[in-house]
Amino acid sequence: MPGTQIKVLDKIVQVIEVLATSSQGVTLKEVQDASRLNKGTAFRILRSLESHNLAARDAAGTYILGNRVFWWESCHRRNPDLSKLVQPYLEKLRDLTSETVVFSLLVGDRTVVVEQAISPHATSTRFLLGASAPLHAGATGRVILAHLDPERCRKVLTRRLERFTERTITDRKRLQRELNRCMAQGFAFSEGERLFNTSSLAAPVFGAGKEVLGALSVSGPSERLTPDRHRSIVSLLLKESRLLTEHLERPAFAEQIAVGAL
Repeated sequence: MPGTQIKVLDKIVQVIEVLATSSQGVTLKEVQDASRLNKGTAFRILRSLESHNLAARDAAGTYILGNRVFWWESCHRRNPDLSKLVQPYLEKLRDLTSETVVFSLLVGDRTVVVEQAISPHATSTRFLLGASAPLHAGATGRVILAHLDPERCRKVLTRRLERFTERTITDRKRLQRELNRCMAQGFAFSEGERLFNTSSLAAPVFGAGKEVLGALSVSGPSERLTPDRHRSIVSLLLKESRLLTEHLERPAFAEQIAVGAL
């Protein structure tokens, strides 16, 4: 890495690159060794990165990239045309279901919330734009994971699967069964896997070359997203995700996706 006249920036970039190139969380000692920084300097940089949401600690206490990094990446991949295109689908689905509807992009091996239409209910689910999540936990990540190419999916499944709640699926055999179910039915359902008392239904959205680009999801309190409502919501969700996919596959958008403009 070429040096600069701002030595502390060189050190910060070193630490970020350690986080970015690790497939799992890294310890302070591992950051020290990889960046060749002393313990105090590495710790201060990590604390500073955490304060700016550029680094975070997972359930095991190891360091990972923060949501702000994934938000930057999602901003790089999308443009105003995509935002304007997606929003009507979200609002239509929100109006039909009265629940929060979210469009998430696949960024690296995580999902990132990029647009949402919030439920009119006083009690509703809301997400921070730029919030990211691993692919194994929750309906959005799982429906994307199910539609990844087999080799990429296999690599995700070999990693440590973080537990967020008692309902998070961390057993690989059970998770594989759920992925098979996603492929068979075309959508995923989750209840309290990342957020307590929150349920979600999600369907994949595809871009150029029929590759999974992200997902549309309907989320709300579990007591409102009851099994009795699933059938009606799923039919609406599948219809809108299919229409959005058809729009994104049009030549103008397909070309933008192919060159990484979205």
